[in-house]
Amino acid sequence: MSKPEPCSLDLHDVDVTLDEREVLRKISLNVLPGELLAVLGGARSGKSTLLRTIAGLDSTAAGEIWIGSTEISGTPAERRPVAILLQSYPLWPQMTVAANIAFALRRQHLTRAQVRERVQHELELVGLRDFSRHRPWQLSASQQQRAALARTLAGGARIDLLDEPFSMQDARLRERLLRLLKHRQQQHGTTTLFTTQDHREALRFADRVALVDHGELQQIGTPADLYDQPHNRCVAEYLGDSNLLDGEIEYVGEQPLFRTASGIVFPLFDHAVRRTRTGTAMFRPHDLHVVGDEDELFADLIRFSGRIEQIEFLGATLRYGIDLGETTVWMDQPRHTTMSLQIGDPITVGLEPARIRILEG
Repeated sequence: MSKPEPCSLDLHDVDVTLDEREVLRKISLNVLPGELLAVLGGARSGKSTLLRTIAGLDSTAAGEIWIGSTEISGTPAERRPVAILLQSYPLWPQMTVAANIAFALRRQHLTRAQVRERVQHELELVGLRDFSRHRPWQLSASQQQRAALARTLAGGARIDLLDEPFSMQDARLRERLLRLLKHRQQQHGTTTLFTTQDHREALRFADRVALVDHGELQQIGTPADLYDQPHNRCVAEYLGDSNLLDGEIEYVGEQPLFRTASGIVFPLFDHAVRRTRTGTAMFRPHDLHVVGDEDELFADLIRFSGRIEQIEFLGATLRYGIDLGETTVWMDQPRHTTMSLQIGDPITVGLEPARIRILEG
């Protein structure tokens, strides 16, 4: 299998307007050579338009797009060194599945025997070995998407753009295909972008994640960056479950305090926060733990006292909803512990100050 030369992709202040509606605003990002980047966002966030614009299917209203050292902002789609898998996963209807994939190999100077071998290899990878002679209309939606994915990946483009490439797959196949994509990308070094609405896919498989919301890039970084250090509430909410407490920052001398809207007050140990501003205190459910006698030695531990109002089963963990009066916080605990907590039980939970992040108001 040929290995495309890894290349970088750079967008500088890209704007896109469709039907007089601004779809993307000031998008600037850098994708490293050979990187697997997840473009994460909800419906109508602009993530599909971002891929279409890179591919040349949608035009920029402003800004520049570079592949390596070449600007391609005005280059026709057919001359861009990219392959794109659209959500409609179009296949040539008059061709068999095998012929569709062979068509993608036409520029790779392979012999007929090599083409046949490659086609069978690609079909084997996506679980379609027995469907090589089928026409697209004879396939299920899941099979059509996998055939289109195989054709896209076989093309040998310098950059692969995959728009929701697993949306029609059941959970088992989705997991298998994600692992295939990650393994293949690591083997062949193709710069790859894939869009998804599932933060778990992005966190598990991407080298970096770019979160797009309402046409704007909210944050780009490693999965750990976005999960542990979200720039704003939008990122915190999208990257997994969070406790988010709105309130105000006050000062007693040099000590910053955070007062929630429900009246809970706790000290902050980050003196970089600005004075007299509103914001949101964020911490994850796994940051909380039940306070025991041994915790009394640690004076800096922030404590919340309340009653358990809800228990959710999450497999290896249990999630407890703790009523603090006018607000509820959530705590995750391993399921197999000696602790037995029931709805209605009083509880005190602790939080290390370093686990709190203050988000912009």
